[in-house]
Amino acid sequence: MIDVEFTGGEDVSPEQAEEARRRFEALDDYAGRPITGGRLTLRRTQGRKAQRPFAADAHVLFEGRVLAAHASGRGPLEAADEAIERLRRQLRRVVDADVALRNDPRVVEAGIEALEHDARFRPEAGLKPPEEREIIRRFPYVDVPLPTLDAVADLLDLDVEFYLFTHSRTGEDVVVYRRDDERIGLLHPPGSVLADETDVVVPKESRYPEPISLSAAREEMDLVNHRFLYFLDAEDGRGKVIYLRHDGDYGLVEPRR
Repeated sequence: MIDVEFTGGEDVSPEQAEEARRRFEALDDYAGRPITGGRLTLRRTQGRKAQRPFAADAHVLFEGRVLAAHASGRGPLEAADEAIERLRRQLRRVVDADVALRNDPRVVEAGIEALEHDARFRPEAGLKPPEEREIIRRFPYVDVPLPTLDAVADLLDLDVEFYLFTHSRTGEDVVVYRRDDERIGLLHPPGSVLADETDVVVPKESRYPEPISLSAAREEMDLVNHRFLYFLDAEDGRGKVIYLRHDGDYGLVEPRR
């Protein structure tokens, strides 16, 4: 059975808390393989007259992966059900993908190729030489501050490689991303208190002790084939991400001013 850590606010009755725990534990049966741990938090986030005043934050550890979900509801059980359903969909995607990979002969071929190529190789890097790459700017998916768990849930639901957001705890522009070991990382400015957020993510400081210019970030991307590069822009002090797009140009994700 899944080892569940549950937290409920004073607006969640003991009966509701026990029922939410029971439903959350049922994820263990659904996965088909052991879930090693999980946490479910229910709380009231808005006034009693709000349409969906309750929030549920949940995550599970499944075969080395962290799956997380956030949801709201008219009552604590509705919020819990929404979060549990999102986790159920993520578990299904993971299980189905693993089965498909085991049965796909191309996986064997890919494994052979991996011995012959650097794991960081990106085919799109050859589409354009560095000097011909343009910078295509875009804004983050959301422009409201988020806690870490909400950002992780968005990262997984959107199925993207990285997710730039403004952290509600510190007001800093930070990034959650998929690490090579299938855990979720959190990139933050040097000296940030977010270094203590180790329960769901693996925090890591920016590689640069001081802000750098966009041109300097681009120069490093030209020299080293990073998946993406998080940095604080010397021009405005905001956290940004430059990355290599599939069309061979650079993308730049920057917060709205």
